[in-house]
Amino acid sequence: MSDATNAASLFAKAILTVSTNLQSGLIGAVSEIAGLGPRGQTPTGETSGLSMPLAQCAARRMTGVETVASGAFDRPVTQEELIPQWSAYHAEAVSAGTERARIVAALWKSEGLATTVAKHRLSENSLMDPAIPVEVRPVAHVGFGSGTAERVGFDAAALTTCFQSECAPGYAEFAYEGVGAMLRAYEPGFLKLLAHTRGLIPFDAPAGPDSSGFFATYLDQFPPHVQRLIAHGYGRILAFSHMDVYRAIQDATKLPEQRVEPVTHGIAFAFAMINSADLPMLLRRSDIPFEPQVRTAFQNGLTYSLTFLEWFVPGLLASWQPYGALETSIVEHARREHGLAIGRGGPLAFQLAVPST
Repeated sequence: MSDATNAASLFAKAILTVSTNLQSGLIGAVSEIAGLGPRGQTPTGETSGLSMPLAQCAARRMTGVETVASGAFDRPVTQEELIPQWSAYHAEAVSAGTERARIVAALWKSEGLATTVAKHRLSENSLMDPAIPVEVRPVAHVGFGSGTAERVGFDAAALTTCFQSECAPGYAEFAYEGVGAMLRAYEPGFLKLLAHTRGLIPFDAPAGPDSSGFFATYLDQFPPHVQRLIAHGYGRILAFSHMDVYRAIQDATKLPEQRVEPVTHGIAFAFAMINSADLPMLLRRSDIPFEPQVRTAFQNGLTYSLTFLEWFVPGLLASWQPYGALETSIVEHARREHGLAIGRGGPLAFQLAVPST
């Protein structure tokens, strides 16, 4: 661990022990001041369009972590208890109508509950249970992937064996995305400390796999399409690591070329969920000042976030009234993608069937 990272971690720990209110306002600033993470492509032009007030950014990210944790149980959960609980979380989302923040909260709790299934395995637990609401299955597999990665210590062979035997047909790819999320969460630094304080990972949890070359040795154990999903999950949690989305995207552009698209896509997906209350504005201002390939990956990630929400609560896109050409284009793209998902019986795992190019 570098001196800067170590200092930031110690400073963050001190902040966390002072008060929850101080956490919300300062924890993000710690990471930015310390200069954690690489710095990649510098955006040119206007970079304030997607910026948020620091306190709001910190509070929303803290809320996300806490909400995922609130959905999990620190004990085994029987299948008889599991299904009604997932159904209850989904019912919360449906009852929210068009209140996107409430829908996302229910989505996050569903993900948290899935980590319980993975961490506290009971022989009766099954993701193949037809009683699991079809709307919940994608996010349930994401959480299951995250929890399994922790339980097996990121062992690639064990993950593959588990997902092949325990995931519902067609959903294993969602689980691999959850593995990438834990790669980022387990990296030494303030985020790992924060995850511990909220009960998501043990305080003495070891670091994940060797991160050299962006986990090159680890990722080489998986086929290319799985590598993309893992990178996407990493990007999703990278968005939680920065108060400024432009900094997160800069970090993505510093990675090996084949990782830039999925990580940026993941950043956009998480950024949309974190700031779901402001999604229309985010879509209108999504023409970010980066290279075209990066900008397209970001906008595709936003589009996918809409399809993911629409799958969880059907009807959200039908009632959406976009304003302006860019928001209209993204919403209409998401509607087309959802139509394709209905036809195939489910969404693709963190990719669009017809991505913008």
